Amino acid sequence: MKTKIKIIIALCIATFGLHSCNDIYDAINLNEANSRVIATSQMNFANTIRVGTSITLGDLSSGVQSRLWTFPEGVADIVDSDNDVTATTANVKAIFNVVGVHDVKLHQEFKDEAYDVKYTNKIGKVLDTTVVITVLPQIKVTVTANYLNPDGTLGAALNMANGAQNQIEASRTIRYTLTTEGAPEKFLWTIPGGTPETSAETSKTLDVKYKKLGTYGFSINGSTARPAGSGTTEFTDLIKVIPSTDPVTLDGTQVINNTIRLNFSREMDQSSLKTSDFAVSVTHPTKSVPSYSISSVSVDPVEGNIVIIKFPVGQNLYNDDTVKISYTKGSMTTADGISANSFANVQASFVGENLLAKAPSTYDYSFETSTNDNWVYLGWGGVWAKYTLNISGTKSHTGTKSAYIVMEPNGGMIVGHKKNGANVSFNLVQDKTYVVGAWVYVESLGDKTTTPNLNFYLDPGFKELTIFNFNSSFSVDKWVYSSVLIKAGATGASTFSIRGNNQGNTQSMKFYLDDITVTEAVLRP
Repeated sequence: MKTKIKIIIALCIATFGLHSCNDIYDAINLNEANSRVIATSQMNFANTIRVGTSITLGDLSSGVQSRLWTFPEGVADIVDSDNDVTATTANVKAIFNVVGVHDVKLHQEFKDEAYDVKYTNKIGKVLDTTVVITVLPQIKVTVTANYLNPDGTLGAALNMANGAQNQIEASRTIRYTLTTEGAPEKFLWTIPGGTPETSAETSKTLDVKYKKLGTYGFSINGSTARPAGSGTTEFTDLIKVIPSTDPVTLDGTQVINNTIRLNFSREMDQSSLKTSDFAVSVTHPTKSVPSYSISSVSVDPVEGNIVIIKFPVGQNLYNDDTVKISYTKGSMTTADGISANSFANVQASFVGENLLAKAPSTYDYSFETSTNDNWVYLGWGGVWAKYTLNISGTKSHTGTKSAYIVMEPNGGMIVGHKKNGANVSFNLVQDKTYVVGAWVYVESLGDKTTTPNLNFYLDPGFKELTIFNFNSSFSVDKWVYSSVLIKAGATGASTFSIRGNNQGNTQSMKFYLDDITVTEAVLRP
């Protein structure tokens, strides 16, 4: 009978809330053994609330002859009571007006010795209990900002005031730093004119590169779901991007939706673009490919630093093609009048929907949300344990973090991505072909007499994918992309094991790994 009564009470709490439970309990009026049962409306959330909001405390015990709730003086208002320090009702609702950690005490006297909540031990006839309530302030986000010097060091502070129009040369970067109150867990940045333009980065710093001339503000919102709270800080006309004399650089080349997108370090001048200044090369490892011509070259109307290269209808680009773009110095200039230099045979990477970023996968492909503990050594033993992997904010391809990996001399690495001890997976479809790629920034190749590599093993099937071979001519001190094609052997959840091999190298190899991608491939017919 005791178990049935507890079930009724639990259902009552879930359905009607604490205030109506006492009436139902009294109506049952069964001869149940004395027991202590105390609950709160926030018991599943560590009794944490936000200042100015309420919490309900309930004494659901049986056999109570008298009780006394005692609140800290000057901290809370007890609802429907003229006394804000003590109460004798079974359930009491209070609004807390002071930030901090507060003890609410409950003194109970039972008819007879009371059992604990599991009915295993008698714990006394007169019992005193302390309920600890944590009261958080309302969420507040404060922002400071500094220029980043070209060498990556922190520069002067900005004037954080509306209308300040802090001047920054186009293609330069500002580092924003947050201090918060009220323990926000999620952030949403909105940064017109910046790269990125939006971010959900949860770390307390964000680097933003400004590529387009103009005057811009930004906003940052911090929030939590429980206890509910939100706070927004917004600035208007904070940044003024002015012309620069810095050389314009090509920061990335991508194939998206059958077009090539050239990502320059700042805004480009549409009137300076000529189709004849560009040339494209498309090759395939086994199939003949007709010559490609360029139909148009234009500046993206939204992202002014992006130059879009289009092809005539029927000239399609496929994931198993090698696509390279060249520019012979001509009239192309930035919006602030700086001529672009020639470049030759820059290989474009294909960009599609990254399945690692698609629900239900929670794979941290960009290392923004995971910790060192989520990248677990897989226990191969021997040389494969001779490495370190640390989530780092020193360099990143996108976002603010990457994995910094050091493979020891004659060492190696084998890791998997896990959360709560389980492999983090993503879904593939049997017999479909996918592009698996990643970005690395190599600091040191070691002695350059051997060729270390970085392989991914795809399960099920333990298919080996060599993503990078780090030969003596591999580019250092810059981000490099590489990818391979793979046909999935099964439908459903798939995982990666990531193995680095530095055997034979008498020195350590050091590199950053970022932006792992898995995209569905479209192959040349």
